[in-house]
Amino acid sequence: METFLYFGYASNLDVSTLEGRLQKRPKLLGTAVLPHFGFRFNYQNPDGSARANVIASQNESVYGLLYEISEADRGYFLQSEPGYDFIEMEVLTKDGSKKAFTFISSKITKGIFPNKAYLDTIIKGGQANQIPKGYLASIINRAGSFI
Repeated sequence: METFLYFGYASNLDVSTLEGRLQKRPKLLGTAVLPHFGFRFNYQNPDGSARANVIASQNESVYGLLYEISEADRGYFLQSEPGYDFIEMEVLTKDGSKKAFTFISSKITKGIFPNKAYLDTIIKGGQANQIPKGYLASIINRAGSFI
């Protein structure tokens, strides 16, 4: 079975959320870090709330989970994240550097905030998968006001 590596950094930190966006169960490979990028809530949903995104930022890193996903699921998966580009990036793992795809949007809107359910999904997934507490606290701080 052909597969590709995927770096999930927001609601896809919650394994059950990712599983709902795929037809076949992904394989969780562990924690990974996307260096020189920063986590932001700056992609606007149709309802006006914010979704997560990553932007180039020399002095930041984004924590996430590295998954192995069936190539047969790629098209189905891409439909679950409209408005994002699916870009191959280099991430760092305990086993070294790996190339993995992730979602990034160039459609940036400032001054928007995530809804509470979305933020809760991100934090729940991060806590369940040992994403550092200080990093999760920084995501909560970035969330600002709830819609």
